[in-house]
Amino acid sequence: MPGFVHVQQPVDVIARHQKNGTIIPLKIRLQDEDGEYQSYAVRSYRCTNLTESIDPRRFPVVMFECKILSFGKEHIIGIAYNFTDGLWKLLEPSTHSTFSKC
Repeated sequence: MPGFVHVQQPVDVIARHQKNGTIIPLKIRLQDEDGEYQSYAVRSYRCTNLTESIDPRRFPVVMFECKILSFGKEHIIGIAYNFTDGLWKLLEPSTHSTFSKC
């Protein structure tokens, strides 16, 4: 499975922010080659850089690998939430970069 790097493009994400500080991405909206927006439900996700609790002072960016279904095929995409600016970004795949597992 490829890792992801910080080549970031803004993306629309619907997520659940729970009272214990965890974030769960639920739905992602991406723009295709024709400029049309496509929505994808997150089938499963994995936090790639945090442990059980989120501390925005130590980890200002939370990164996820999300499994989505597109045209009957599963794809894994990387997204990140930045606590500083409150924005979600799409991470570009890279074959030479890996994240640490939680």
